[in-house]
Amino acid sequence: MCRWIAYAGPEIYHEDLLFHQEYSIASQSLAARESVFTTNGDGFGVAWYGNRTAPGLFKDILPAWNDSNLRSIAAQIQTRLFFAHVRASTGTAVTRTNCHPFTYKQWAFMHNGKIGNWSDCRKSVEQMIAPEFYSSRQGTTDSEAMFLLALSLGLREDPSHALMAMLARVCEVMEEQRASEPLRVSLAVTDGSSIWALRCSSDNQSPSLYYGKPHTRAHSASEQYLGVIASEPLDSDASHWLKVEEGVGIHWSKHELTEFRVKV
Repeated sequence: MCRWIAYAGPEIYHEDLLFHQEYSIASQSLAARESVFTTNGDGFGVAWYGNRTAPGLFKDILPAWNDSNLRSIAAQIQTRLFFAHVRASTGTAVTRTNCHPFTYKQWAFMHNGKIGNWSDCRKSVEQMIAPEFYSSRQGTTDSEAMFLLALSLGLREDPSHALMAMLARVCEVMEEQRASEPLRVSLAVTDGSSIWALRCSSDNQSPSLYYGKPHTRAHSASEQYLGVIASEPLDSDASHWLKVEEGVGIHWSKHELTEFRVKV
């Protein structure tokens, strides 16, 4: 499985969360505490929003803890919203195109988990992706396919509904293929203004997910409802973090944080 974080708040340097936390995402790539795989060294990616609509994107196949380019860039880029992901492959190739986050125009998406028996389900899932979006497919992961399928099902108009419709379609395919492995999902998607994140599974064992407000070196205090959504806490102060329960999604905007139920 993988580890990821989503940040929204006052402008900070990437390094503040990627490297300068007690349990930073870089340290989680080497020694995750709430993951099936302790090491998540099959690549990394960062998508961030600045003055333009589409996010910037930097991905590579090196382990996050051992990439000098990532450290250099993270020390220079400031942003109010970004996604970061460290990958542990569940069977697909270790290539840059398979690293998260995945982007389409102003949208960014990242995922931790798997579609059970992906090799058997892949063709059927990909056939449901609209041609408009399938032409953007670059890699071979189930995660990218889930993103493009959600776009096909109306992600740009109603993200929560599209994500649940995507999950329902995936479950139908898994049933048709008599998949013996479970669906396990922890994902986040953003349009650069709001963030939707959720965790769910077919066996009640979805990857962990939290949200909270760890200490950062932001120059201004945040009155927003959110600082970070993360696969696991970035520090050991329990007061900073709330756990997202199984089958629950959260929607963050500058004005509110709401929860919604997720069914598979």
